Amino acid sequence: MPVSQFGEPKGPKGWLAAQVVARLTVEANHWMVDLLKAGAGDRVLDVGCGPGLAVAGAAAAGSRAVGVDASPTMVRHAGRRNRALIRRGQVEIHHAEATRLPFPDASFTKVGSLNSLQFWSDPQKGLAELHRVLEPGGQVAVVLMARSDEPAGSPPAWVDETLTRLEEAGFAGVRIASRSFGGVLHRALLGYRPEKESGAPLDPTADGVRKGADP
Repeated sequence: MPVSQFGEPKGPKGWLAAQVVARLTVEANHWMVDLLKAGAGDRVLDVGCGPGLAVAGAAAAGSRAVGVDASPTMVRHAGRRNRALIRRGQVEIHHAEATRLPFPDASFTKVGSLNSLQFWSDPQKGLAELHRVLEPGGQVAVVLMARSDEPAGSPPAWVDETLTRLEEAGFAGVRIASRSFGGVLHRALLGYRPEKESGAPLDPTADGVRKGADP
């Protein structure tokens, strides 16, 4: 199955990709929710929510959870999985790009993303959006699978690059946690939005002027 079907699934093959993703990522989604310490009173956003496993997990922990995905197929899949929670008002699912999140500033206490960053059209802008919608003091978790061509030993360059991108987006205290699921190593880059900031991170497309997404 083409990698593109996992980045932005479409049509019957996309629906099959959604089923495969759901089966393979159950444990990793639960891990991300645990790392965020999602619980009662939290407002949790999952960017690139796929089939909606993490939002379901956050809701089960007592949080109000919102998932966004660039794929209409994934949005429909996540909506079906969470239909009862959506009816109760505990979960929302939206079609949206990571680089243009349809939420006001500081809307969430926790923000996560699992195996999605590599598909974003502009990862730095997407991370700046995660920072924008996260309230000061809120936590972020970006989880990515190890690549098949990684050399053994210390973390590869892309891990350090992602850590640097998070810091450039304005996150602090960034650290790495690792865990294997089904024999595949996953790395979580964890950080938080500082309570006090010298200035909001700049939108790299805005000529030095920070611009948020439309409400």
